[in-house]
Amino acid sequence: MGDISSTAHLRLSAIEFFYQIRNVSVVCTSFQLSRKSFYKWKLRYEASGKRVSSLESLSRAPKSKRNSNLDCTTELDIKHIRQKYIRLGKVKIQKLLKDEYGYYVSQNHISYVIKKHNLYFDPVTASRIRSKKMKGMGHKKIRINEVNPNDYLTSEKPFFFTTDTIVLYLPYGIKRYIIAAVEHEKKIAYARVYNSKSSLSAFDFLMRLSVLVGGTIAAILSDNGSEFANYFEEACHKLKIIHIYSRTHTPKDNSVCERFNRTIQEEFMEVDEYFEPLLTESSLVEANKRLTEWLVFYNTKRPHQTLDYRSPFEYYHYKLIQKQKLSPMCPTLTCA
Repeated sequence: MGDISSTAHLRLSAIEFFYQIRNVSVVCTSFQLSRKSFYKWKLRYEASGKRVSSLESLSRAPKSKRNSNLDCTTELDIKHIRQKYIRLGKVKIQKLLKDEYGYYVSQNHISYVIKKHNLYFDPVTASRIRSKKMKGMGHKKIRINEVNPNDYLTSEKPFFFTTDTIVLYLPYGIKRYIIAAVEHEKKIAYARVYNSKSSLSAFDFLMRLSVLVGGTIAAILSDNGSEFANYFEEACHKLKIIHIYSRTHTPKDNSVCERFNRTIQEEFMEVDEYFEPLLTESSLVEANKRLTEWLVFYNTKRPHQTLDYRSPFEYYHYKLIQKQKLSPMCPTLTCA
């Protein structure tokens, strides 16, 4: 009795109860069985010589199963096409088989091969493979928390700039973008207005900045914005500038340029009454002229608290005298 299932035990109990009371209706009501089912199991039990094992449920699998008559070559062809075009259904695979291999295969056979080899699209696996491929296509980004930018500075390239983008929202849905850069220690700054926030704009900005400082930029820090990719990366490569990235969602990594952005907005944009109207023009030549005039004041005259109330150019000149005992100031910077 302990070797049989609970279902067979229930059927045996019903049959034994019938032998005691000889009333099929009461037995069926008590054990919630139909009369047909009760007589079926009673007859099977008695025909087997009252063997308990006869009360077990029999397998419901068909006695004869349909087998696939696909040959090995056709199955491999179906498998190859499905693996190559994993998102195509059986109707389209059937058409491709007819076009590429010249024979017809039923859709049932195609479904059989897909199920047999588990050829189903897995979005999780696909995303992992795609991300690995994307990581392998490019170099690993250098993060500011992993390096010391001063290690890249040399006597030929003494500048480490940090850069960021300011988005300006004007009436009627007009947008303008100011790309700004400031030297991390010496606070020498440059900025320019653009119509679009693209890597081509950042490319133009970096080339201008490099010309202004005589190609002496050793490294530049930016966030992970799309404007600091593609063409901007090409400019860094051509100019042999180390591109360093800030960490995501960590504006403190680029605090120097963030503070300069605030200075531009407070001391220039909010004070200059002509700058904002000039931004609405399609050509930003006049707007950049006014911004350049303020940058000249910022770099040559405006005192900085962090520079002991010297201007950036005065501080740079002072550093040259202290370190190299040379004068006058770098001619390239003077021209800029």
